[in-house]
Amino acid sequence: MHLSKLALAAIAGLSLSTPLAIAWAAQHGEEAIVYGPNYGNDRAEIEDLMSRYLYAFDWQDGEAYAATFTEDGILDFAGGVEHGHAELKKVMDDMAVREKAKADASFPYHRQRVRHYVTNLVLEIDGDTARSTSYWWEFNNDARAGRPYLGTYGHYEDELKKVDGRWLFARRKIYNEENPNMRATDDNPVYRPKPGA
Repeated sequence: MHLSKLALAAIAGLSLSTPLAIAWAAQHGEEAIVYGPNYGNDRAEIEDLMSRYLYAFDWQDGEAYAATFTEDGILDFAGGVEHGHAELKKVMDDMAVREKAKADASFPYHRQRVRHYVTNLVLEIDGDTARSTSYWWEFNNDARAGRPYLGTYGHYEDELKKVDGRWLFARRKIYNEENPNMRATDDNPVYRPKPGA
């Protein structure tokens, strides 16, 4: 098989790009980003976990919501700090009661709907543990006319653990830019110190 000069130049460029990126990171005091051989599979599984979390959230499915966390998982959010499956399930069960009341009140006009989305996922994986940072945002509707609007937004800071071959949240902190007590700081969360550092 013969490769064109352009293809050979591209391969050479790719082979040089990794060491150059590592050298640049070292020179600028940043850790080099290294992706292991299973990064793609792990990332896909973690993205799936995040989507399952949001479906459970939007449908207030307490069992499914709690199941996205480890048995001793922690949720740190506007409502406080909850530990373990029983408390996490109760968060959703209580929300389901509130959301049903809102939906029933809006029924003569247009049933209220809320949908959450996650994007801009930065993921650091180290064996069976991982840290992630991602943006979240919420679409809501006007109960009277059903017009969609951006309800609120923020970001997640997560610690994850692989348990019996499945990625789960060990700790999730939810920042919410519409809540004065849960807004992000001025520091870039992607470069936050690692626990114990």
